[in-house]
Amino acid sequence: MIAKSGNKITHDEFKKMSSEDKILNVASGFDTPKGRPQQNILNEIINEADEKVPTRTIGLIRYFQIAAAIAILLLGIRVVPGILSAQQIKTANAEHQEIALPDGSEVFLNADSKLKWNRRKFAEERNLTLLGEAFIDVVKGDDFVIETKHGRIEILGTQLNVYSRNNVFWVSCLRGKVLVKRNSQQQIITPGEMVQLNDGILIKSTSEKIENTASWKEGIFHFEETKLSTIFAELERQFDVSVLFKGNSERKVTIDFSNKNLKEALDVVCIPMELKYEVENQKIIISEKN
Repeated sequence: MIAKSGNKITHDEFKKMSSEDKILNVASGFDTPKGRPQQNILNEIINEADEKVPTRTIGLIRYFQIAAAIAILLLGIRVVPGILSAQQIKTANAEHQEIALPDGSEVFLNADSKLKWNRRKFAEERNLTLLGEAFIDVVKGDDFVIETKHGRIEILGTQLNVYSRNNVFWVSCLRGKVLVKRNSQQQIITPGEMVQLNDGILIKSTSEKIENTASWKEGIFHFEETKLSTIFAELERQFDVSVLFKGNSERKVTIDFSNKNLKEALDVVCIPMELKYEVENQKIIISEKN
């Protein structure tokens, strides 16, 4: 006989139960820390896992999420606070997200980007980890740190745009003051200035139209003397397509395109560069005109 809310169920009844019910039924025999109902803890862990698993995840993954939650209960609740304190948001291709941080700061996360922070400690340590691109409007207060694989950014109260993908890294300042560090190097930038990583060196420059670096928030993507390979990669992110380019991807161009219409964006990029394109479902083939 198997326990069921203080009662007993038969083997046949157990066989007819869903996978989740079976696991929860078995878990009901284990104790949790005082003051923490087991169901509440399970729900917290499962909900946390749901935030990190795509909506298309199949039922089998859900089964293992619950099993993992029960395993955590068995091992001891001491490991749970660290799991529950981690917050992570990841955008897919063709997806942007606006995020309100615990201190009131706002983050606009571009497509195919990932942002992480410690929800439990954020009030004391305003630290973010970024992979991809984000525009950040920081509320004044204690130090605010953004970690990327290319460098560390420290600010007090400001608006800035951070881009960190593959081997490309740059930071622009729209308001306030920003300190960018990489190994033993550092650069301080103020409004109208930006820092770019070039051959491992942080280089500071100025721009009369620094706001263009963050125009992607309104769906406009600005490129100044930028390689075609970089532009095509952004097209892939914004429209969730695959681009195959048959030509010289090192060619550079200055253009703006909108992420509202794929054909218009392709025309804006391809016509000035004398390129032709074909669209096959989610695949785009681009080549040089004969």
